[in-house]
Amino acid sequence: MLKKIISVKNVGRFRNSATSPNPQLGKHTFIAGANGYGKTTLCAVLRSLQTGDPAHVLGRKTLGATDASTVELLLDDGQARFDGVAWNATKPEISIFDGVFVAENVHSGEVVDIEHKRNLYRVIVGDAGVKLAAQDADLAAESRAKTGEISTAGKAVQPHVPAAMKLDAFISLPETSDIAVQIEAQTRSVDALRQADALRARPVLSEFAIPALPEEFTGMLARTIDDIAQDAEQRLSEHLAAHCMTASGGNWIADGLGHADDTCPFCGQDIRALPLIAAFRAVFSERYEALAGEIATMNAGVLRDMGDAALARLNTIAEQNNGGVEFWQKYCAIEAPALSLPTEAVEAIRGLAAAATCLLDRKAAVPLELITPDEGFTVARTAYDSAAAAIEAANIAIRAANVVIADKKAAADAGDLKAAETELARLTAIQTRHRADVSELCGTYTKLCGEKDGIEARKDAIRKQLDAHTRTVVKPYERRINDYLAAFNAGFTITETKHAYPGGVATSSYQLVINDTAIDLGDSKTPGDRPSFKNTLSAGDRTTLALAFFLAHLERDPAAAGKLVVFDDPFNSQDAFRRRQTVHEIMKVAGKCAQVIVLSHDATFLKQVWDKSPAAERVALTIADHRAQGSKIMPVDLEHACRGRTATDIDDLQTYLSTGAGNLLDIIRKMRVVLETHCRTTYPGSFLANDWLGDIVRKIREGGDPHPAQALYDELDQINGYTSQYHHGEDMDDATPDQIDPSELTGFTRRTLRIVNALQA
Repeated sequence: MLKKIISVKNVGRFRNSATSPNPQLGKHTFIAGANGYGKTTLCAVLRSLQTGDPAHVLGRKTLGATDASTVELLLDDGQARFDGVAWNATKPEISIFDGVFVAENVHSGEVVDIEHKRNLYRVIVGDAGVKLAAQDADLAAESRAKTGEISTAGKAVQPHVPAAMKLDAFISLPETSDIAVQIEAQTRSVDALRQADALRARPVLSEFAIPALPEEFTGMLARTIDDIAQDAEQRLSEHLAAHCMTASGGNWIADGLGHADDTCPFCGQDIRALPLIAAFRAVFSERYEALAGEIATMNAGVLRDMGDAALARLNTIAEQNNGGVEFWQKYCAIEAPALSLPTEAVEAIRGLAAAATCLLDRKAAVPLELITPDEGFTVARTAYDSAAAAIEAANIAIRAANVVIADKKAAADAGDLKAAETELARLTAIQTRHRADVSELCGTYTKLCGEKDGIEARKDAIRKQLDAHTRTVVKPYERRINDYLAAFNAGFTITETKHAYPGGVATSSYQLVINDTAIDLGDSKTPGDRPSFKNTLSAGDRTTLALAFFLAHLERDPAAAGKLVVFDDPFNSQDAFRRRQTVHEIMKVAGKCAQVIVLSHDATFLKQVWDKSPAAERVALTIADHRAQGSKIMPVDLEHACRGRTATDIDDLQTYLSTGAGNLLDIIRKMRVVLETHCRTTYPGSFLANDWLGDIVRKIREGGDPHPAQALYDELDQINGYTSQYHHGEDMDDATPDQIDPSELTGFTRRTLRIVNALQA
């Protein structure tokens, strides 16, 4: 319970609210005050005490004040102080119905927007629901924050992601151990597809033809002339030896025999019947000459097949293959060393050819003798065999490479370049994805996504609880709202109260029902030609709806018995019936809570609640304007303040203004009474209890600018001038309504109600 407002300094109109003595507050406390004097400021102070939020006080610091805003309040459990920065304690057990409650939870001006629906949800679901909704909102905020972190992490990864690939697909790419090999192969495939025409025209590799000795080479060396007599050979040998012609004498003799007939071509002697000549003719017969020719032919063949020209052709094929390998390696996986001509092959072939020629030369010199390959030939043949095997290995590799090349040509002809490029991009992305630096970025992203999934799982669980709780309270709450609307004699109800989560935040919505027609609330963007909250409810209806929401919430609050409940101008722009119903509802609240404070600009309304309150528990205060000293909170006598200014007078003026009903002369008389009572009550130090309206106007005029009521002078002077002509002079019993202009009276009635803060919106 709030026992005393010790002081409110430098907050709004309160430079220092304290007076001497400072009044105590009661269980039923009523505070009267004109608009702009500080009622809303007191609500802001109490809301700051409730929430602990200093902004409600600091935002209302007195303009021009240099000292800090401070507040001291006396509560049941001690003093609560605001030192210009923070409270030393808070008191959550406060519920306030004021413009802030309406603007935050029901509507702002004529519009119901998303924030109103979100806040109203918390009003509807009660403390248990609010706790769940708070957890839901916290998790939603945590999820949004995590989404921001994920977005940042994703942006760090994004530069590494191929243009045609989604971020999540990139991060999910599996690691591949031989990715470099796959990329190399796919790169060649892509290049091949891009160069399909060039591949089609490019020849395959050529095999190396291995030069070899004639198959009959060894047999040739071993051949002799079988039909030559042994003695002829002996004689020939002896003769050649005797004349030192062993090396080449045979050829010389063979050439000479072609010139011999019966005489010797050298000496002219008769050579017929000479045994030696017979031997010569036997040795150098046609078979001998044929053998010599075969030897010469084989020697020429060896030079042709294994000589420089042949070796040059072999080198030419090697060079062509080297160029082919260099080309095909761009598109195929072939190994150059295995395809090359062995480096020792040419020399080995040349060496064997030289050794073979040497043997053939020896054979040609002595065709009839058996020539056995010497050690030099054997060494050369061994080297050659090794080189031939190496050349054959190269040919085997060439044949295998040509198979690969043929496959590549076929693939290039039938391949899909776009698909191949896509696959290459995927393989390259895999390599990039699992690079150390990128892998770390992806790990961070994945970790954050996992954390967000955990948050979403917890949020889903809380939301299920919240949904279940909401379903149990929404319809009963809707019914209770409609009960209150019926009690206030409102011409509408609400229906289809439900909740949703737009923007991830729990939100309530409902429809209005007017003349059995459901109307959506709409929002600030709803066209003016469509029925909605802003063009179907009057100001009084909107106030009534807001009060119904507040009362229904308070009624279901399990902690209501210990609460301080504040009503700031709960009766506003409503008719007399709703006024009386508001009084009744406030008294019901007062009977169920620890303390009620009612603030109003309308003293007669406060008097109606005062009259229903226990005398021992009620306190009446007023917020009075003390000019340079600001507003002060002072005791007030409501009985005296409302003497002659009854609620009926105000009601009659409001009714006339709304409907034109009422006796015109009575309305004029009541205008004067209402204004006189207002001035005496609001400025008790300036006017006497028996001052009439003319006296009041005169005193203000004579007081000049310093007079507290100077701001009212022009209005009061004009209204006094208008009403006095009907109040004095002629016998009022003879006056007739015909002499009064209703339009003029309506204008002055409105001005009167505006002065006393009773003009309905």
